[in-house]
Amino acid sequence: MSQQTDTLIAADVPQSGLASEDGFGGLTRRLRGPLFHFFLRRSASRADAEEMVQDLFVRLLRRADLLSLENIDGYVFEAAANMARDRGRYEQARGHGRHVEIDDLVAPSEAPGAEQIVAGKQRLQRMLTALNALPPRARQVVILRRFENLTYPQIARRLGISVSAVEKHMTRAMTALRLDLLEGGH
Repeated sequence: MSQQTDTLIAADVPQSGLASEDGFGGLTRRLRGPLFHFFLRRSASRADAEEMVQDLFVRLLRRADLLSLENIDGYVFEAAANMARDRGRYEQARGHGRHVEIDDLVAPSEAPGAEQIVAGKQRLQRMLTALNALPPRARQVVILRRFENLTYPQIARRLGISVSAVEKHMTRAMTALRLDLLEGGH
């Protein structure tokens, strides 16, 4: 926001004139909420906004003549605007939000581990052995369906048999493969 907008926001806050009887405590109670919302609009999180409110009150506490100022609220919100600008410059100079943790950059490897590779090779060998044990026509049907992604009608045309025959070969082959793989896995 611009300085003019910040000044307009400060002008919308009720003016206290001279210090209230509660002194600094009354000032903090009265302005904590408006300052929190002021900082929240300019910060990354609620925690940052709360921290900025606290920092501002600590700074204000150091000013001995604060309660004697004519427009305390205007002064407080001008100080808040300056603090927000300073923090924004600081974060920009430090690259806040642009740094990425190295852990976030290193993705876990999706490559299989040695055990997975060995197990995969063993499963493949069992599958090939079971496939070779099928009758020749059933083996052809399985290869055309599973490895070449042909439909049953396409397989039937290629082999010169009916779609019903392709279905029967496929059903028998899958049952035999399942049994062979289950027996080989134990």
